Amino acid sequence: MRLTVLGSGSAFSTCGCNAGYLVDGRVLVDCGAPVPALVRRAATSVDAIRLVLLTHFHADHCFTLPTVLGARAFAQPVAPGTLVIAGPVGTREYVSRLLSVGYGSHIRHDVDANVAPEYVVLQDGRDIDIAGYRVQSHAVVHSTGPSLAYRVTDADGASVGFSGDSELCGGLRRSIAGCDLYVCECTGWDGPEPGGHLWRGDVETLMAEHPSTRFLLSHLSERRTLPGALIAHDMLSLEIVSAGG
Repeated sequence: MRLTVLGSGSAFSTCGCNAGYLVDGRVLVDCGAPVPALVRRAATSVDAIRLVLLTHFHADHCFTLPTVLGARAFAQPVAPGTLVIAGPVGTREYVSRLLSVGYGSHIRHDVDANVAPEYVVLQDGRDIDIAGYRVQSHAVVHSTGPSLAYRVTDADGASVGFSGDSELCGGLRRSIAGCDLYVCECTGWDGPEPGGHLWRGDVETLMAEHPSTRFLLSHLSERRTLPGALIAHDMLSLEIVSAGG
């Protein structure tokens, strides 16, 4: 399994693009980064994406999804029915509003016809196979709801988790258990962050609780170091193998 970080910055930081992560060039987790441009630097394209997972509906996690859908809608040839968009309750309606407000109803109709995405609702505890991957979702506590953390596992058993944005909670901890690598929000460094976010002290607690999981810190307000953790930057690419591989 290959993980590529498209965006490692928090909502308003200048140290990286907003949230976006690619798994094997096929799964896109969150879409705040300028994905159509960045995937070319990762030697792939938006047409290769088969699954989009949204953790929640804040702008820095989903506002460039219409550009991904538009790029696919106007690709030649079009490939309707080859993309799944999965996320919390309300994902279909939210994406439709983003398209209509951002580009107008005619673009939304083009996306409906030429992309024809399938929508899948994910909720706490759901465990489902989508686009060749096992996806497990866990409800987390954030300033907007509903919000989810994910664990994505490939056919060889390698697994990577994504915290989305969350404060310390049971769902967050469940999403970490068993992951080979965990992409963990670390919005703050010097003290607790408001609005349902993690900071360095929270991450240190999670790392101590899950010593067999490697942590990759992202959603950064600034880039520092934390002993025992990897620090994300835009276009970082990592190979992930299962603990038994």
